Amino acid sequence: MLNLTLTKWSKTIPAPTIKIMFTKTLKNMTTIKENSAKLKIIQNLTSSSNSSVLYYYATYSTLTAIGKEQEKNEEKVLLETNNERNTNIEENGIDSSWAGNHSSDGLVIRFREAIQEGNLKKLMMAHHALIKEQKGRQWQSHLKKSDYQDAIRLLSRFANFTQKATNPSPSTQTLASTTSVIYSLFNDMKKQGYKPDTSTYNRLIYMNSLKGDTKESRRIYEMMFEDKIKCTLYTFNSLILSYQWSLDIESALKVLEEMKLYGIKPDTVTLNSLIDIYVKLGDINQAERIYEEMKSNSTARMGNSLDKCDVIVDKFTLDCLLSGYLYYGHLNKAKNLFKDIKDSGIELDIHLYTKLLKIYCYEPGNSQKILNLFSQIKQHQQQEGNMKYFVNTLLDYLIKEKEFSNAVRVYEELMDIGFIHDVVTLTSIIPAYYHTGNVDIAFKLFNEKMNSFLCSQKIFSLFSNLGKKHSKKFLKQFASSSSKLHNSLITYFLTQDDITNALEMYSHLLQQGYFLNILNITILCKKLILQDKINEALQIYYQSKDHNIILDQRGYTILIDSFSKMTYMSESQRIFADMKEKGIKPNSYTYSSLIRGLGKIYDIQGVKTIHQLIRMDLNLDEFDIVIYNSLMDAYNRCGYGYDVLQLWDSLVIFSKESDLLVNNATVSIVLDSCGFNKQLFRLNQIWYDLKKRNFNLNQNNYASYIEALARNQKFNEAKKVLMFEMIDDGILPNSKMIRTLLSFLHDHSKNREQYEIINWVRTNFPFLAKELNLVNKKSNENITKSTSEKN
Repeated sequence: MLNLTLTKWSKTIPAPTIKIMFTKTLKNMTTIKENSAKLKIIQNLTSSSNSSVLYYYATYSTLTAIGKEQEKNEEKVLLETNNERNTNIEENGIDSSWAGNHSSDGLVIRFREAIQEGNLKKLMMAHHALIKEQKGRQWQSHLKKSDYQDAIRLLSRFANFTQKATNPSPSTQTLASTTSVIYSLFNDMKKQGYKPDTSTYNRLIYMNSLKGDTKESRRIYEMMFEDKIKCTLYTFNSLILSYQWSLDIESALKVLEEMKLYGIKPDTVTLNSLIDIYVKLGDINQAERIYEEMKSNSTARMGNSLDKCDVIVDKFTLDCLLSGYLYYGHLNKAKNLFKDIKDSGIELDIHLYTKLLKIYCYEPGNSQKILNLFSQIKQHQQQEGNMKYFVNTLLDYLIKEKEFSNAVRVYEELMDIGFIHDVVTLTSIIPAYYHTGNVDIAFKLFNEKMNSFLCSQKIFSLFSNLGKKHSKKFLKQFASSSSKLHNSLITYFLTQDDITNALEMYSHLLQQGYFLNILNITILCKKLILQDKINEALQIYYQSKDHNIILDQRGYTILIDSFSKMTYMSESQRIFADMKEKGIKPNSYTYSSLIRGLGKIYDIQGVKTIHQLIRMDLNLDEFDIVIYNSLMDAYNRCGYGYDVLQLWDSLVIFSKESDLLVNNATVSIVLDSCGFNKQLFRLNQIWYDLKKRNFNLNQNNYASYIEALARNQKFNEAKKVLMFEMIDDGILPNSKMIRTLLSFLHDHSKNREQYEIINWVRTNFPFLAKELNLVNKKSNENITKSTSEKN
């Protein structure tokens, strides 16, 4: 029996950087890079409230539509009044014109017939007609409690809540109308004084969990308490599933604690959901702990028989953990886990085979191993949809290993059994045919899918597999589409920082009079500028002008920004003049790039000129913090502290009481300016005003304030801010901050204060002390000796 100890499960995420890594792909979460197949729980809805939960293995693409953004319009129908629901149903095109020809009893009969027949369209039409029949009168339903529950069961079984239902829903049915009818039936049921049973509540919780609506799942769950309806294991598993989508481990663990209060023990589904969350959050250690608990509670397998046990290690457990190991590069752990899989007797499916393939693909020289794996998997006759990712991964590895003949053999064997290739497959197989001398087949395959390649980024994979030299030869066969294809090749070379080949292709297109991609020209010039090849960049720019190729706003801004970063301000201003002459309107980033560049070379007249142009530019928004920050920084660099304070004051004046029109960068600039220009009164005034307004000060702001105080020899104040005020606000010091303050103290022979800060850092931040090399005994002894002598 499983004995879970929550105290040993950390409820905090130990690695923020990992959490950030996963957050950027939360909506389309996958535990494998690129197009990895990802297993997910699809629980089987049955009429029994205590029904077992089955697992189906689905590809990642099956479940990406769960994202809340795609559900916004659909969720508007939840919990509306009956009249509003009636309108929604009419908008979804349900024809109920026959409703007036039937009595209420007749409609009820049709309603029940629809349930018995499993006719979703008929059921919804009958329900709509019943609502219309009773419209404007006191509701007197002839439906029984079982009618409501059977209808909800039918609707939830057919509803395509994950955008890929097991049974296809009727073409006339939409997800929004199905959800609407389910809620309408549920509300009417409660209105008639019927208490929905556990199964009905479970369906609603599960329905919302599949959509990732944790708030609504929780609301339905709490409604069960109000109605004193018994919760089951299925209830809690469905609720945890909703937190699985949002990766809310805290809430999932709270649900686990609530299960214990009910005396319900977690099962395999429960723990698999927790493992999935931990893996996606990057907390592999916690996922492993749960896995070890599951292993210790699993009974030994005897052939295909298995003694009854609430918790077992199943395919999802292993697949999820393997995904985590592969994503984070724990190759040895992945290999050891596969040994566990083989020892357990679990039959490998396509997903586990794919994980094993990826383990082999991590290392060179495993071509024979993956070919043997292919021979094994062919015998399983897996579905094509599931096979595709496995095949594409295998072919890509063979190409990288230059096993072109084997790649062709595998592909042709697959074609013999009816495998249908896609563009990803062709990025490997076209180069395989080309390198084995079957160039006609390679050209034919590419010609057939040329548009698909041009409309996606997959053409870059094709170029990579062909090689730079062969890619140029390959494209010569397609003169009719040479312009787009060669521009794609230029883009590929630029992504590889191969300026030489990019220039060669650019010259070729220019000589042939083909269309030149503006973005390619821009990026090519940018890379040349950043490599300090100014003449080459200008040559390309003027060649483009000679061929009547006019850059767009983005193109001009990129060039101006690139020249400004390298402080080639005469060239930057020349490009800006061309931009204005061509009628291309600059944006805030165009102006900001110019201002930053002029500030770097201390050209105050240039800064003021651009500032004046900004005032006269009616196309710009009245307020743009990017421009304000650039201007303030440039004036500060040029020593014009008064102008910095003027700009700051204008921002503060136009700000609301609780909403300053500044960001942290603005704050640091004005604090630095006050420090450099000995504006001590304004420095403290600004700081205390920010604190009063509860502005969210960050580490850089504190660093600027401390440096400004130290620059004005307010060492005691600087020390107090560092050691007390900053720490109280929950901001930790960094090495730059400490080093700057110690430097000022050293310059003013403040040895006692130096020692005090060093001792404070050593005591409270040992890792920071080590980084600053403040653990050196001799260094500390010298400071102590110097302090004693001074005293």
